[in-house]
Amino acid sequence: MHSPIKEDLPASAAPVLRTELLVRIHALNLDYLDLLAAELASDGCAAQLQFFPPKLQPSFAALSASDRKRIAHAPYALYSLCFDDVRFWQTACEPSVEPLDARYVCNASSWLQGPFCEIALIQAWQVTMIAPLAARVLYAMSEPVSRLLAATPLWQVKRIAGDYPGLLLPRWPGNRGFWPDLISFSQSNDLMRLATTQLLGLQLIAAELGASTNRGSPGVFSRSNRSPHVRVRRRKEGDRG
Repeated sequence: MHSPIKEDLPASAAPVLRTELLVRIHALNLDYLDLLAAELASDGCAAQLQFFPPKLQPSFAALSASDRKRIAHAPYALYSLCFDDVRFWQTACEPSVEPLDARYVCNASSWLQGPFCEIALIQAWQVTMIAPLAARVLYAMSEPVSRLLAATPLWQVKRIAGDYPGLLLPRWPGNRGFWPDLISFSQSNDLMRLATTQLLGLQLIAAELGASTNRGSPGVFSRSNRSPHVRVRRRKEGDRG
């Protein structure tokens, strides 16, 4: 008599993007879209919209609340914090000994980009602390940067956001098949094509991670999807955030 074959079935793997992570990234995406729309109403402030084609810029203010919510429901951040730039983060995350008043100095910003960048970076720090694989999907965060950021104290993370508000950039602003389609399909309530466009973002993230691995440590903010190329500079006293 043959004994029955017993197989230990592996336990179901937990999803990489847990519900609570997606809820938070959707909320930040929605705030970022509101930030883009608010920039149009500001007088002479160029922060995020400058990276989009001029013809596309007014479209963000034309989006209804429902349109923005549909776009925000992407399974990744619609903004970039430049986590592909290993060399920058190696410098920014160097251990620092600062007195208490320097650690918690208030970096007041006259434009919403600065405070949003701070909240978004703190959220990314939390994600890479508890779920580094999720950070790769949400932010295209390379493994070296994930390790650097996770080892950085929270006060220093906050200081990085305050000192370098130019970290915050839109994702793939020059891609002709991304933002224009997101806006168009959301406004027409074409959920199938909207979902397909959002999936394009996952392909772009995978390409970024692959390129980052192949080229090693890149130079500071030289990734090709930034147009024009920008170099993040430390904010000086009196600069606008």
